[in-house]
Amino acid sequence: MDDLTRCLYDFVCEKRMGSIYQDPEYEEMSRSVELQLKKVQQTMGTEQQLELQLLLENLSAQSSIENEHLFQASLKLARELNTLVRPG
Repeated sequence: MDDLTRCLYDFVCEKRMGSIYQDPEYEEMSRSVELQLKKVQQTMGTEQQLELQLLLENLSAQSSIENEHLFQASLKLARELNTLVRPG
């Protein structure tokens, strides 16, 4: 991701994604994940918990990369659509 795209991505995440925290579906999923994580961790030893934490961090990083690529694809689509609607 180039610097401009990174700057736009960070801006959108910081300034335009605030509504996600008021989304009932997001809140419900967050609670569900937290409860399930606690439930699973109760049956694990320390080493297993560390492995689970590493797995979750890697999944989160993977998801972040996917979101970045989705953002870049959205920008590209917006540019393409902009050229179609501009009077030539």
